[in-house]
Amino acid sequence: MKTKIKNCKIIHIETMVPSKIVHNKDLDFDEKLKKKIIKNTGVEQRYVLDENQSFLEMYTQIGLNTLETLNWEKDSIDGVIVVTQTQEYKLPATSCILQGALGLSNESFAYDISMGCSGYIYGLYTAMSNIAASNGDIKRVLLFVGDAISTIVNPKNKSNVFLFGDAVSCTAIEYDINACETPFILKTDGREFENIIIEDSGLKNKISCDSFEDYIDEEGNINSKNCLKMDGAKVFNFTVDNVPNIVEETLTYTKINKEEISNYCFHQANKFMINFLSTKIGVNDKTPINIEKFGNTSCTSIPLILTEIKSSTKNNMLVGFGVGMSMGTCIVNIKKTTFNHGVYNDKIYW
Repeated sequence: MKTKIKNCKIIHIETMVPSKIVHNKDLDFDEKLKKKIIKNTGVEQRYVLDENQSFLEMYTQIGLNTLETLNWEKDSIDGVIVVTQTQEYKLPATSCILQGALGLSNESFAYDISMGCSGYIYGLYTAMSNIAASNGDIKRVLLFVGDAISTIVNPKNKSNVFLFGDAVSCTAIEYDINACETPFILKTDGREFENIIIEDSGLKNKISCDSFEDYIDEEGNINSKNCLKMDGAKVFNFTVDNVPNIVEETLTYTKINKEEISNYCFHQANKFMINFLSTKIGVNDKTPINIEKFGNTSCTSIPLILTEIKSSTKNNMLVGFGVGMSMGTCIVNIKKTTFNHGVYNDKIYW
């Protein structure tokens, strides 16, 4: 699917991580194994939710911070969208709870989107589509994305436990008749959905006592059916076979030269994969990486990159890929976008 959306502008991006830091060198695994995994993934440390912390509290804090930064009245917000795979409850939607926690008008809409590593691209597309389709009736939308993947990883699984961190973000999007077009390309290959999956948790395979029992998977990892299962080889092959193509397709669709893109912001899957992709596409010098500090934060990895580089440029390509074998790209103008990053409770900002 290809489209260009008019009259929407990204005003502000705010990100936040929990206060607890896990250093991968301190994990209870063989020293040689730890060094090898840290070298290959590039992940040295991760921020993870503590037992007494909630994503809802973090969403609320960055939402209020965003409103204060922009001097936006609560009644001016027309909608709240939350992209997550780690909801606060099975139901209701996290967005509905957050709308109430922020004290927004009852006239505002709220809904969730269940997406992973490509979720920020899909969230931007959805929020901007809502605004553009309304012809100005919807003027301001807050897009929240966040995943606490560390909470759904078996701590004995050597392939996954080193990789994932937790983070949230809030992106403020506003109707602007003078805004540049935002081009999107979205694709999915759901036939390979089992490559990244939690087997027991839904209607297909209901949770049971057996779901919590450890087993040895095909790659020799300890796992359980209530936790994340990932076929690393198949995910890697899917990524390297498809992501370079969608990047080239985006450049062709927009008639923008590769050199005109200021930054190629890839989902921070792991360092080896990002370096492989940037080398294959030929954009090594324009590919920011911060996975060593945050790990793979799923749908929040791209906004984390944006709040760190604080790029004041027109052409920034965002590239997401992952769960559901979905992928997406867009090119965003963030010349006048403001940025903030904090640590929950401590309020430490870059």
